[in-house]
Amino acid sequence: MTASLFALAILLLISCASPERQPQTFPECKSGEFSGTGVGEYESEALSEAHSALAKQINSEVNVITERMVNQQISNGKENLSSEYTSITIAKAALPNAHDARVLRKNKIGDKINIVVCMTKADAAKGFIERQRLVADSLELASTTALKTEHPKRKNEAWNKTQMLWNEFARIQNLLDGWGIEKTSFYEPANESYSQAREDYKGYCQTSKLHWKPERESEYSSIAFSMLSKNLKMEKSACQGNGISLVYRNTEPDCSYEFGIYNCLYKPSLSLLSCDGTEYLLLENIIENSHERQNLALERIKDSFRAADFWKRWEREIEEWSPKCE
Repeated sequence: MTASLFALAILLLISCASPERQPQTFPECKSGEFSGTGVGEYESEALSEAHSALAKQINSEVNVITERMVNQQISNGKENLSSEYTSITIAKAALPNAHDARVLRKNKIGDKINIVVCMTKADAAKGFIERQRLVADSLELASTTALKTEHPKRKNEAWNKTQMLWNEFARIQNLLDGWGIEKTSFYEPANESYSQAREDYKGYCQTSKLHWKPERESEYSSIAFSMLSKNLKMEKSACQGNGISLVYRNTEPDCSYEFGIYNCLYKPSLSLLSCDGTEYLLLENIIENSHERQNLALERIKDSFRAADFWKRWEREIEEWSPKCE
């Protein structure tokens, strides 16, 4: 055998003895599925970490979808978004149906166990669908209350609760739509309940206004109207329909003279009544001032009246009875 043939034979033997090592490949979760990876000393530890990672990935997508919905609502400029609406209430750092996750791979790397789990969007949606069902039940009760009551404060509270529940229901629905999940059987009833309550409240708002009606016009009643109308929408008109009459009382202070001093006392009060005269609420306060000259004591009363800290409290109280029609 010649030297060249001998060398070729050696190369062939080496090639056959040492085949090229192919990189190890691992299966992956299917397209569109969520995945989570966990590493631990024990299988239970690795699986728990994998489930936690899976939950975080699902909740991360929930946050993105919900934030996008909120931004879309803001850009429309047609709806006032409360803090309850913009907060992410459906994203939880837990996976209630972790058992639905499929273990894709389990292998040992050194002294550690590595586990990869997968979950379909349909399985991930189960917990959110259950939450939506509970919200739908509460929504039906709140909307029924909003429809049946004419009491201003209770109607406002029921309508506000109806709106908040619907907002949460819609957030979940937006999430499910983004995952391509078919609408549930309780979607249409919930939508109908909310729509009926909304239309009823719109009709209620048509004759729901705050009507300013002092017992007697005076400088003090003018000051009161000026202070309250800064942030409250009210008008000087006769009470009609579902409106609320704001009757300002005790329009003048009382002064007494003793030991060369004028002591002036003023008790501003405001009644909230229905148009038929039913009193809902009475707001009261006391202002006192003294001076050797009565006119100066009265001027101090007016100054204290304007600068009083009870206006914000009165305003909050009135708002609870005022129609939320914007």
